[in-house]
Amino acid sequence: MDLSQRKQKILKAIIDEYIGTAEPVGSRAISKKDDLDLSSATIRNEMADLEEMGYLIQPHTSAGRIPTDSGYRFYVNSLMKRYNMSVEALEKLNMIMAERVNHLELIIKKASLIASTLTEYTTVVTSPKLNGSVIKKLELVNLGHGSVIILVVTGTGIVKNQSVSAELTDKQAAELSKIISGRISGITADELTFDIIKDIEKAAAKKVNIPPKVLINILNFVYETIDSLDETEIYVNNAKSILSYPEFSDTKKAREMLEFLENKENLVKLIGAPKDSVDVKIGAENEFSELENSSLVTVNYKVGDKVVGRIGVIGPKRMNYAKVIASLDCISNQIDKILGEMYRESEE
Repeated sequence: MDLSQRKQKILKAIIDEYIGTAEPVGSRAISKKDDLDLSSATIRNEMADLEEMGYLIQPHTSAGRIPTDSGYRFYVNSLMKRYNMSVEALEKLNMIMAERVNHLELIIKKASLIASTLTEYTTVVTSPKLNGSVIKKLELVNLGHGSVIILVVTGTGIVKNQSVSAELTDKQAAELSKIISGRISGITADELTFDIIKDIEKAAAKKVNIPPKVLINILNFVYETIDSLDETEIYVNNAKSILSYPEFSDTKKAREMLEFLENKENLVKLIGAPKDSVDVKIGAENEFSELENSSLVTVNYKVGDKVVGRIGVIGPKRMNYAKVIASLDCISNQIDKILGEMYRESEE
């Protein structure tokens, strides 16, 4: 059944009020809204209709109404206004994300922190799963003091790195990098076999003056670093924020939610595969019972035109959807920009 304009205005006013107060909303509070210009009696009748239609419920006989999942869904799809980020928030976001970082993990962690700061909710971010990506090159960077960084650059420009303890000179690192890249460039992580690593070991033993144990140790880490390209990492920020919302004042519910957020497999499944644009799941729309009082908003981030990961926010169903969507959209755009620059630089 279609909602009349009056019912839509009343439903929007109730949800906007409830998002801010977390208290059931009565007709008197709504009647004070200047843009409604309706009597309390008229509003009560419309609220009763909205309840009968499944958009509102009355938690207690003497209380006002609160939105149902269907009410929130209609609000998100049809009623909420676009949220405009403040100039200050945008400048701060641009400044933080503009700090030069070539480490993929740090970029994702930084995005997670910013999202939780802007929205004040729990943030979950997945790292790119790159097992299908072609390896473009591998570079060993000698940091001195017995430490070497292994940098793997994929065809999409994503850089993954890992440190290893090894005594190498700059010349040895450069020579070994050339040998390894010459053998693995153009293959995917799935195609890298231990036999290939053994071939590299034989070639390096002839051309680079490195103790055998050091060489084997480095190549083992090379294999592990490339093999880890197919692992999806999950970064959770501000999980304890749920404790500040009345929806989780029940100790049992709060504990169940915190335990859920500690389970990586749950979160990978929750965030799921990349979807089109913004995805909003409200209450029971989420497949996990632990989220029946929560909503999840997710957006993609990309390298060029390829979606490589997702960033999401988990909060109470009465979350400020417009602000969350606007915040995630800005952050994902910044990630796209940074990863795009990394990709272009890797092409040069």
